[in-house]
Amino acid sequence: MNCIFCGTPLSEHDYCKGCGADTTLLKRIARISNLLYNQGLEKAMVRDLSGAIVCLKRSLKFNKDNIDARNLLGLVYYETGEVVSALSEWVISKNKSTQNNLADVYIDKLQSNKNKLDLINQTIKKYNQALLYCRQDNEDMAVIQLKKVLNQNPQLIKAYNLLALLHLKRQEYEKARKLLKRAAYIDATNTTTLRYLQEVEAATGISTSLDMKRKKKYAKEKVNKLTGTTTYMSGNEMIIQPTTFRDSSAVATFINIFLGVLLGGAVVWFLVVPGTRQSINASANKQVTDANSKMASEASKVQGLEDEISDYQAKVDAANQTMEEANAKAESYEELLAAADLYISNPNNQAQAAEALGEIKAESLSGAAQDLYDHMMEAISDYVYNDAINAANTAYTNKNYQEAIEQYEKALEAKPGDEWALLYLGHAYYAVQDTANADDVFNELIQKYPAREAEVRPYISGTSSGGTRRNGDDSQDTVGGDNAGDEIGQGTGSGNGAGDEGGQGTGSGNGEEDEGGQGTGSGDNAGDEDSREPGSSGDIDRTGGGRLGFVE
Repeated sequence: MNCIFCGTPLSEHDYCKGCGADTTLLKRIARISNLLYNQGLEKAMVRDLSGAIVCLKRSLKFNKDNIDARNLLGLVYYETGEVVSALSEWVISKNKSTQNNLADVYIDKLQSNKNKLDLINQTIKKYNQALLYCRQDNEDMAVIQLKKVLNQNPQLIKAYNLLALLHLKRQEYEKARKLLKRAAYIDATNTTTLRYLQEVEAATGISTSLDMKRKKKYAKEKVNKLTGTTTYMSGNEMIIQPTTFRDSSAVATFINIFLGVLLGGAVVWFLVVPGTRQSINASANKQVTDANSKMASEASKVQGLEDEISDYQAKVDAANQTMEEANAKAESYEELLAAADLYISNPNNQAQAAEALGEIKAESLSGAAQDLYDHMMEAISDYVYNDAINAANTAYTNKNYQEAIEQYEKALEAKPGDEWALLYLGHAYYAVQDTANADDVFNELIQKYPAREAEVRPYISGTSSGGTRRNGDDSQDTVGGDNAGDEIGQGTGSGNGAGDEGGQGTGSGNGEEDEGGQGTGSGDNAGDEDSREPGSSGDIDRTGGGRLGFVE
């Protein structure tokens, strides 16, 4: 031990001969460090490795130049499977003392066996991978990795404890007990191992025996390799048994050679081949894992790009829709302005203004534009109604019922609920055999004008199939329709009808007995409750009587 001030070797005196400094405290610290080293050595000899590590670390805190304590700490680390920590301590020891240092021997033994170093590196990687699997709740893969670690490094206490903890989580207490007992054989006082054993005992109610069964070395036979004699103890006497010599025959020699070759092949098959196969499988598994990780990463990137494309496409669609709505709104405004210009420039001819208003999409207007549209529609609604009703009457008279339906619908848009438009719209639907719409229109007519119920009731829900119908006063109503495909012919006739209301009608017409023959008729009806008859022509009397005609 040298003086910390001048580096002079210390003597038995309490002062330094070189600089005269007081070395009492320095020597006391060295003695404490040596005492802790001795305690660590005693604990290591009884396999109290955890306690030995604590004592040796404290010894190095008092004297970091205690080479023996540092070398012993490395050996204890190596015994517990902590090869990296052991190598670190030996490298530090070698740097502090290069002469007669056992750390050189330990390092040379490790470095001379490259397979051992590779195995240690693989063990460390697999243990770290097992920890990662545990953090990811992938317990099965962690168990597999830890079993591989223990096969390669059966001294690693941390691997035993972690694998036992996984078995405890799965409630596999006997497996955990077995692993913890193995760990206790290596380090008898490891606190983690003992704590897990207490958990196993508490869960199973069975105590664990940690008695170490070791063979006695003093009773072992010894064979002298040079002389071939066997030496063993019998009580207090040493017995030396000499070897016997005999000549070997050629057959025996051949058999021995064959057995040697067979044994060598067995060694290669059972020891070398599994190791090579395991290395190949490990490399293949690593490549598969890397490929899967890369594929998952690429798939995640592709999915992210697809999601981004979808977001951009949605934004583009929304922008296009907004642009289309804006264009439609602008177009509606332009059409409204054009209709207003036609209405103002030529107030006596409202046909063009009405046609322009009819092409405007009112739902796209708002605010002042909607008010202007409503005002213009109200102003020319009578014109639109009159124009539509005249066109509808003309089409109805010409038996163009589809055109009549469209015009009657247009008239109802201009003047909703109009009695005559509803009446003839229902008859037009009935004429084209659209009974569903005919029923709806007739029901609406009855609801708004109950006096018409007796007149239109026979045409509802297929009660009348078309053709000539007679009411209770023997008057004849002629229903105009295209009867193509119906074998109904309509003849000619004329007559007078007198009913309760005193209405008189005359009709004339001719028809043919062909399929779908059609008759025409004309007449005048007068009465208090006169009704319109499809197929007639004349002027409309808005007071409740009259004939189908035109409005000026």
